[in-house]
Amino acid sequence: MKKFLNFVKKNLVILSLILVAGVIGGGQVLNRRINQEVKKIENEIKTKYEEMKKYEMEKEKAPSPEMIGKLKKKKDFLEKQFEIMLNSFSTLYPSPPQFTKYPSIEFKEYIYFSEDRLQKLAKIRNVNIPTSFGFQKTGLVDVNQIPIYTLQFEVIKDLIKLVIDSGITNVSPPDYGIPQKEAFYEKIPIKLSISGTSNEIIRCIKYFDNPSSYFTVENVTIRSIGENFYRADVDLNAIILKTEKKEG
Repeated sequence: MKKFLNFVKKNLVILSLILVAGVIGGGQVLNRRINQEVKKIENEIKTKYEEMKKYEMEKEKAPSPEMIGKLKKKKDFLEKQFEIMLNSFSTLYPSPPQFTKYPSIEFKEYIYFSEDRLQKLAKIRNVNIPTSFGFQKTGLVDVNQIPIYTLQFEVIKDLIKLVIDSGITNVSPPDYGIPQKEAFYEKIPIKLSISGTSNEIIRCIKYFDNPSSYFTVENVTIRSIGENFYRADVDLNAIILKTEKKEG
């Protein structure tokens, strides 16, 4: 028994990291299953939509009023369930600002101001963050690309805030992709490298995968780079649900 306890004490950090990796792995499996279910539902919606278009052309083949009533009740029930899932999934989503008068100039001012604010927050927490996140600051930015750049920056800004809050020691410049449109959400893939103590790494990953966050952790690779100092390469997705604004 003493040998076992000594073994646990000596390898506590490694065992903790293995446990975290196991939890993340379970989350990835669940996330894949959810994505498969979403794809299945999307295909069903497309099929039903095509059927409805046919009914508009051939009304004599349309469902009876009784069947329509049953389907409406089922639709209302599913909409309520979706609202419950939507509210439970996350309460925070990026809100990119709109630039109207001088978009290119306003965008650059926005990037400068936001990055400066992040640097001040990081300094308070003794977190080393990149001095720049790769967004254009010189010349005129393509006006047509500003909405995409702004959304990307808002997502990265929220991610870096989580990193700062976690108290991680260092974070490298993130590698982010363009928004990918799905049925009712957008997805932005992100690759991020962080380094710190085992506690900092574990806490930071938990912050990413927290239910109140719109980030999902897809993969984590951890390696030792010093005594109780580690580097974690993290693959994430920013999942941004889209909801229609009701008028009136």
